[in-house]
Amino acid sequence: MAKVSMVLAALLWSVLSWAQDVPTANQWIGLFKEVQQHALFKDLKVAYAMAPVANVGDSPVGVMPRDGVDCVVLISVGDTTKLSQMMALTSSPEAARAFLMTIAAHEFGHCFRIRSGNLSVALWQRGLATAVGSPERQAFEKVISIEEAYADAYAFAYVRDAQPRMFAAMFMAMHRLRREPAFATAFYQVEPLYAQLGSRGLDDSLPLPMQVEAVMKESKFQLP
Repeated sequence: MAKVSMVLAALLWSVLSWAQDVPTANQWIGLFKEVQQHALFKDLKVAYAMAPVANVGDSPVGVMPRDGVDCVVLISVGDTTKLSQMMALTSSPEAARAFLMTIAAHEFGHCFRIRSGNLSVALWQRGLATAVGSPERQAFEKVISIEEAYADAYAFAYVRDAQPRMFAAMFMAMHRLRREPAFATAFYQVEPLYAQLGSRGLDDSLPLPMQVEAVMKESKFQLP
């Protein structure tokens, strides 16, 4: 009976979130915790905090490093226009909820990269100190694009394993998101990953973390 109640609650949440367009902060935290139960993310040490939307790069959620945890998930408070526009890429309550979970998995992908030392505040500070259009800025943009691709690869490995029926829809939604002028920036040039996923997909014979590394290697991003 309890299991049935949980299923009904999840279905009710998805309908409500679609009707309200965006999740509340508590709903976001619930989503992240649900995604973290998956084998790919269960060993991450995560904290949660809220921040003004301007402090999260105008994104609905973000991550940052903090001593004692692998990352802090920042949930933006304020204008939710951007998230509403992102959710418009989906077409049903089920797809909307899967999309939000894909976003959560993407942020957990960043957490792994923070834990491994590949993504840091210092990297951003050094990069943003360079002149726009300079060779140094272009090199920085390539590095951040690779980090974005890694986060997407983690998200797709999660969706492919946890919600295989939604994989195609999430691939289409995320690919469209990456190409929309309103969302695309020089920091998010991740097309090599999508070309690889579109042609060959993920190798699900590999353990989940290795699926991520394999698809990134096969995507052949140009290193600066």
